[in-house]
Amino acid sequence: MSTNNDDHPIPHYLFGHSAQETQQLQLQARALFPATRHFLQRAGLTQGMRVLEVGSGAGDVALLAADLVGPTGQVIGIEKNPRILETARKRAQAAGVLHVSFQEADLTSLQVEHEFDALVGRYILQHLPEPATALRQLAQYVRPGGIVVFLEADLTHLGTCVPHAPLFEQVGEWIKEAFRRSGIDTQMGLRLYHVFLEAGLPAPQIACESFIGGGTDWPWYELIAGRVRSLLPALLQHRIATQEEIGIETLAFRLRDALVSQRGVGMAPDLIAAWTQL
Repeated sequence: MSTNNDDHPIPHYLFGHSAQETQQLQLQARALFPATRHFLQRAGLTQGMRVLEVGSGAGDVALLAADLVGPTGQVIGIEKNPRILETARKRAQAAGVLHVSFQEADLTSLQVEHEFDALVGRYILQHLPEPATALRQLAQYVRPGGIVVFLEADLTHLGTCVPHAPLFEQVGEWIKEAFRRSGIDTQMGLRLYHVFLEAGLPAPQIACESFIGGGTDWPWYELIAGRVRSLLPALLQHRIATQEEIGIETLAFRLRDALVSQRGVGMAPDLIAAWTQL
């Protein structure tokens, strides 16, 4: 991992680019779909818009935006990882969505020729070393009167549960500590308002969707365990937990049992959206 010094590691994409991680991203996207759609609509995404979507991953947000802007609109998704970009392209082709395309590029050196009606990103600013600088650079591609909307996670409440379920709480702390040790802001969602202002953008509106659940069918057991799987190298490298403590192959089942046995409810990361009009 690259660092400025031992105390301030440079943020980077911590979760890898494996086929398993791509599947994890798509599972996560399904859980986030209703809230993401709601926030994009509130921000003003509508028929006929030209949208620049950054940090495309497997293409979920780009495809959602394409549905909102319709065939008279256009979505260009930007992603630097060619492997997952190919997945995004294949999904768009399989869905018959002709007005979305994907471009391989690094956001810090992005060059696009068009002017856009909207700039959209989800779970991307937290992975950038200077999010306000990146946002300022990206916003230059949005026309006057266009909109900028970003959605980021806030991990403050991850692992909170009532009644207490020690495993569920411990796993939340593992994830947050892995983020902190790797230089990733666990509260980027809450910092969006400040980041928008620091980027020189008008003060944004801001809203939050919380994911609270319990019982046997809550999808976040699998999603939280999947995130731990992605973080295993960091968890082990920083000696946050051992393989035996984590027990990754059974972790999702144990998380479920931890809450179900207590008849409890737990919290996953909050999704915070900020949007503004230029």
